[in-house]
Amino acid sequence: MSLDVIRRDLAAAALPAVYLWHGEDRHTILEAVALLRARFLADDPSGSNVELFGGKSYLAEDVVAAARTAAFFSGRLIVADDFTYFKPEKDAAGKGKSESKSKSKSKSKNAAADDAFLDYCQAPNPDNCLLFIAADVNRGRRLYKEILKNGKIVEFALPQGEAWTAWCVREAAARGKNMSAAAAKFFLDWSGHGTGLLAGELDKLALYSEGAEIRAEDIRAVCVPRPETTVFAMLDDWAAGRTGPALRKLDEVLGQDYYLQVFTMIVRHIRLLLAAALVRARRGDVKDFMAAAGVRTPYEAGKIFRQSSRFTATRLAGMMENCLRTETALKSSGGDPQTLLEILLLK
Repeated sequence: MSLDVIRRDLAAAALPAVYLWHGEDRHTILEAVALLRARFLADDPSGSNVELFGGKSYLAEDVVAAARTAAFFSGRLIVADDFTYFKPEKDAAGKGKSESKSKSKSKSKNAAADDAFLDYCQAPNPDNCLLFIAADVNRGRRLYKEILKNGKIVEFALPQGEAWTAWCVREAAARGKNMSAAAAKFFLDWSGHGTGLLAGELDKLALYSEGAEIRAEDIRAVCVPRPETTVFAMLDDWAAGRTGPALRKLDEVLGQDYYLQVFTMIVRHIRLLLAAALVRARRGDVKDFMAAAGVRTPYEAGKIFRQSSRFTATRLAGMMENCLRTETALKSSGGDPQTLLEILLLK
């Protein structure tokens, strides 16, 4: 786990002169920044040895100058967030002369910035820690190779597949709670797959749940369900002929999202159910469905595949036709949106 790498570096007092952190898991990156910042604030509580550069407007020479500056008591931490060095430049082909000149000036500035960062990373100040934070990287770029040679690169990737379950169990344990694998899977299905969002929901669960165990009932009681969760349950009621509960769930989900977003989720779900029903008709399995429909997570695919057993492909195809008519009415102001969606479920 990437956060454990940073903790080990801190425990060993082995911080590199240059860090490059990259990846999609922004929440964990911010957690790691807080740990790193706390280490430097312990040496100088005034914060004079910590300098943060954020946004896209900071200059390379300012970052490098800060990294070369010595602190009064100990080393300094310099954070260059939203580091754009690895972002691909847009093609200027087909642009006007004035815009091409502007592009040319921009490229020359970028080249100067690249040189400044490269020069520094080839001989960094060993007393300080310069941290670059980027969403993406290009491992073929010279700066990446220089940081790999003279510093340390850590990827903050989001969990994949079953690793999400392990992440939930581990995060619950960090809050003094137990969470079974089954409860973790329910939690992910209920709340989604964002580390920042899930961490906040786990904080609530740790305060709410009685005893050491977090249960599905606790999750239902205090966690906000993602709209897709409610849509799934709504269609499950609809498929079973429970019209009243289905309409109540529609009202609930419309309170969370704009009606066109809700309609889009309904259409996507019905389309996936139709794909699953067709795979079933050919005696295919969940893996065949995932490949045909492009569903990436086995958990979601398994739920949809099981739910599709309630429908015939003919019924779902008819539902898709109803969706097309509803879309036309929604976009042409052909009635109250909630009423139109209710009629869609009643057909």
